[in-house]
Amino acid sequence: MIDAEYRIAEHLPESINKDPVPNLARVVDMALSDINPDLLLIYPAVDGLPEALIDHLAEQMHVDEYDDNSDLSVKRQQVKESFLLHKFKGTKYAVQRAVATMYQSAVVQEWPEYDGHPYHFRVTLITAPLDGATLINKTVRLINAYKNTRSWLDYVQFIRRCTGEAKFGANMSIVRQTCITFDLKQMLIAQKDIYFAGAVGTFRRDVIHGKLE
Repeated sequence: MIDAEYRIAEHLPESINKDPVPNLARVVDMALSDINPDLLLIYPAVDGLPEALIDHLAEQMHVDEYDDNSDLSVKRQQVKESFLLHKFKGTKYAVQRAVATMYQSAVVQEWPEYDGHPYHFRVTLITAPLDGATLINKTVRLINAYKNTRSWLDYVQFIRRCTGEAKFGANMSIVRQTCITFDLKQMLIAQKDIYFAGAVGTFRRDVIHGKLE
């Protein structure tokens, strides 16, 4: 059972109930008392809350670049990430988590990872559909909201991987004619025709013309 009135400073064991521990415990008690218990019940239930309440929570939690017209799944993810994003704002981690609320495949790369300029970074490997400039601009604003001031975004990169089938065919004909002279003064003509068919098979025909008297 959780006792909302419980105070750590009032239940310290005797072995540590001496300065400065009691003072530290009272500071912790004050911080814990500021936590809204209703929020502890609402946050785990974000995935089941109606859209109107999600919009209200986003306003209360100061979610950056929150769009009322976004998909409900995106809204819920932004609300759930809001605590961490505000805590780590200004770090690569925060930018990565923020972009992932819109594009799960997105990866934030700092300049040494792609031979960029110092203090620059990019967002790449986005495989989601490209839905126009409006969404791109929103993504850039979201990135700027969570990056630090000294870092500069080079670009946002969408990746498309295309697969296909290519067929190749080849034909080569080699004709070799050889003239051989025997001691019997009789000429023998040997002709060899070789045919190659790529990816099909090989056909070879040898023709020898000659007569000995």
